[in-house]
Amino acid sequence: MSLRHLKSVLGLFAVFSSGELFADQDPLLSGHPRKSYKDVQNIDEMEDALRKSMGASEKHSFSRGWWVWDRLRCRYVDGDRKDKGALKVLRAVFRGLILDKHQRLKDKGEGDLLYMFYTTLTGDRKESVLNVEGRKAYRDIHGGGYHGGWGGAARMRIYQELAAQGMLTDEEKIRFEEIVKQSLESRFINFKKKAQSANNHSFGNAGGIALALKFYPDAPQAAEARAWIDRIWKSLSDFADWTEWTYYPYGPIFLHGLIDIAEATGRIEKEKELINSVAKRCLGFVHGGGVRGNPNAGSMVRDDLGSTYEDPWNVGYYNVETSSRDGHFWYRLAKHYKNPHYLWAAEQVSIGGRPIKGEVPRDYISAYERRFAWFVKRGIKPKVPPGGSMIGMLSSMKEKIPERLYLNQNRQPGTPFAAYFLYPNKDEHLDNVSGHLYEYSVSGSKYLHTSGKYNNVYRDDMPIGGGAGEESLDLLLVLHNRHKFPLHPDRKGDQRDPMRRGNIKHDDKFVAAANNPEGDSYGQFAYNDYYGKGSRWERRSVLTSEGFFVVMDKYRGSEILENEYQAGPVWHLGYEKSMISGDQKESWFDAPPIDNAWWKKGKSRLLLVAHSPRKSQHGTLKQSHSQDTGENITVFSYRPIRALRDEFFLSVFVPYDLPQDPSDIREKTTIQMNDKGSYGVTFDSEGVKVLIGETWSVTRK
Repeated sequence: MSLRHLKSVLGLFAVFSSGELFADQDPLLSGHPRKSYKDVQNIDEMEDALRKSMGASEKHSFSRGWWVWDRLRCRYVDGDRKDKGALKVLRAVFRGLILDKHQRLKDKGEGDLLYMFYTTLTGDRKESVLNVEGRKAYRDIHGGGYHGGWGGAARMRIYQELAAQGMLTDEEKIRFEEIVKQSLESRFINFKKKAQSANNHSFGNAGGIALALKFYPDAPQAAEARAWIDRIWKSLSDFADWTEWTYYPYGPIFLHGLIDIAEATGRIEKEKELINSVAKRCLGFVHGGGVRGNPNAGSMVRDDLGSTYEDPWNVGYYNVETSSRDGHFWYRLAKHYKNPHYLWAAEQVSIGGRPIKGEVPRDYISAYERRFAWFVKRGIKPKVPPGGSMIGMLSSMKEKIPERLYLNQNRQPGTPFAAYFLYPNKDEHLDNVSGHLYEYSVSGSKYLHTSGKYNNVYRDDMPIGGGAGEESLDLLLVLHNRHKFPLHPDRKGDQRDPMRRGNIKHDDKFVAAANNPEGDSYGQFAYNDYYGKGSRWERRSVLTSEGFFVVMDKYRGSEILENEYQAGPVWHLGYEKSMISGDQKESWFDAPPIDNAWWKKGKSRLLLVAHSPRKSQHGTLKQSHSQDTGENITVFSYRPIRALRDEFFLSVFVPYDLPQDPSDIREKTTIQMNDKGSYGVTFDSEGVKVLIGETWSVTRK
């Protein structure tokens, strides 16, 4: 095989894409991991070819390249260890990428530079060359840098299975122990440096080390490593949660590390209350709408679900890097605790979940039966978790901090669902999203969602993310009138442009969520010092059981704003080429969904109507894509405001099915405001009337 050919093959393993077959590749090397190896006649030849190709690779991603192989191990084990070909493939991977790599480096006098976990050496993250006691080590050649331990637990579990099944020689087991132990030496890791609290870095790296200590208790720095694991776990247990809000990709990395550590140290049962508390908070992020939002991480449904059904273990429902990894976290948790709610989440993330009437194609059933065979065999069925409007709590066991506001009747498929992010403090990956409406979904269509990963992220006072400013978020924007609304060129803020970032305070006593007997939902929250010390923003929302969504904003600017500001709600709707940027006379906007569930067959759209008092202006602004979201259209309505005066804004969302005429819907949707700041909204076509203000109600003809 040519070097060029070899490199193309090896790329498939270094960063697993989707298990796709490539016509020009050696048939023995393509498409791994395959959906089955039971019928492979030349499995020994395949194992040998895989081993040689991987062993010859110059570079390999130790940080990301092993989760897929661990899922193959899991599939083999949970399949009652019947697919012996899968075990041989795993042996080929293990020998080629670890043992043979080690031997090749050893032949060059560099065998002692190979490390399997992470490193705290200078240059571990951004640079490719590391200094190991005056010698040069290279990322993806000698190890994976600071992220190198992310796949460490997978490597240890694969070794454990191979050894238990008698698939390795004594010499190979001795050599692997040598590699593991040298990886833990002080020349690679100082356990008192780098991540010392609960996040994806510490937990993602610690899982493999915890297993290494379990297998080899006499490993170098064993006491230091155990103390570090205890320290980062204490960081989690003291707060009873972790604070990392860009869920993709960091959530699944952390959560797998959580299970890895817990299983290796016996905490999986001893501290199951804590583990389930964290898991149940994350369970709130998933709902039965077939689509999904996150405060700062996109999760669009994959266009080609054929690849998902073909390989449900490795091609997730959402077209993001960590979709399959997320699904496997829920799988592992459901398996250990035999929890049907976690199994439901695993199905949602892995293959999309069942539609409203529960009818699914044969390919879906086949994918489910293959992906969740372990549960099928034991009669464990997925169960929809409890729903209803609620305040999602961060650290629900201890601090009970309002983190999210959920509006819904239940989490059945297609039920209207809306979610706000509330928590005002940020981590390094997330910024400016407090009060952000990050998801609004009805009947399998997602009409509002995240602004995208790294949008509006700062390092110190400088922006490092993608977005165009705070107008990238779905919230109330207050802007000095020297700017053209909604563009905010001065992202650092000054006396005339007070920042939200780091200054606003959530009013924990004001936040509330409720449902009426008819299944309508209500929620409210408020922030103090919102664009200026002494200012206050209150938002009240009603989501009806039909999916109508009414959002009322009340803002009172402090005296520092004087009369030089303008304000209004900003929303990000689905994009279509016919839309143009600019001002418009109409106070309503019409847009397609941002995304649809796989089972959504009919075409729907969204009509957004803004209450338009005198001096209101309206417009649209095309937004380019962020790191993990597509293009969208920003729509806004705003007007001048005065300090120390209550200002009210109303946004009304009406989802509708084609071929209905949006103009007709607009004419039949009426908005009335009284002098006390309460609104009445009538949806005449459905005979629904919403009252929203200090009190709320939904009535029907």
